[in-house]
Amino acid sequence: MTSQPPYDPKLSYLEASRSISVLGIKKANTQPWQLFLLAILAGLYIALGGHVYLVAIAEGLGRIVGGAVFGVGLVLVVVAGAELFTGNIIMIVAAMSSLVRIGRLLRNWVIVYLGNFVGSFLVALLIYQSGLLGSAGSPNALGQLASKVAEGKIAQSFGEAFLRGVFCNILVIMAIILATISKDVISKIVCCVLPIMTFVACGFEHCVANMFLIPLGLLAKGTSLGGQYVMFRNILPVTLGNIVGGLAILLIHPNRIRQLIVLASGRASLHKAQPQKAEQEFREV
Repeated sequence: MTSQPPYDPKLSYLEASRSISVLGIKKANTQPWQLFLLAILAGLYIALGGHVYLVAIAEGLGRIVGGAVFGVGLVLVVVAGAELFTGNIIMIVAAMSSLVRIGRLLRNWVIVYLGNFVGSFLVALLIYQSGLLGSAGSPNALGQLASKVAEGKIAQSFGEAFLRGVFCNILVIMAIILATISKDVISKIVCCVLPIMTFVACGFEHCVANMFLIPLGLLAKGTSLGGQYVMFRNILPVTLGNIVGGLAILLIHPNRIRQLIVLASGRASLHKAQPQKAEQEFREV
């Protein structure tokens, strides 16, 4: 009787490089209206993670536990499927390998960013209207916490928010990479939760999460919809930091060099031997 090889919960380096690049190709070739809807969905997922984080903090469970439960947002994005701006920075892998045009990459980022904002902000409005934070004139403990969190984020200087955004998306991109090369759902969940728990516990900043947390806190404080623009004092530098952090870790990560070499050599050989098959494999979704 032939013994079965031990189960390996992760893909090989070659499988991982191809999986990450194909992921970028699929995202680049998704129709704009589908991208937008999936981005709204991701905003909803991250907002739900942000809300359960506030609940955990309000219950005295601390930022480590709060960060762990916040990870449910990325778990839903990765496992259930949605489009998250900070995670889609990983598309640069396919772009650097000449599998995705820069125009398609930028189109994805813009549409997904807008969809994430719509989803996150909409959830903030609905949760506020649900009465879970009390009323504008009399917020409960959760509402007071939400206001405090929002005020703290807005009070950060441009440089502080930017650097916290850099460190945040280093961890988010690593979570996406680890989850992508994981074979089973349990491994994907663990790979999502641990890096997210780390960035939340450390106080780093995530632009999509802040698209929920800041409006929610401002609403609980009594700020009108017209006054919500102040959120961009934080969201703009955090977004820039998230982009820089994601690109930096993808460029300097040791496996990134290996992936590009393996993928580029494999793609060149395939195009030389079977150009039609290569075009179908790398361009179609």
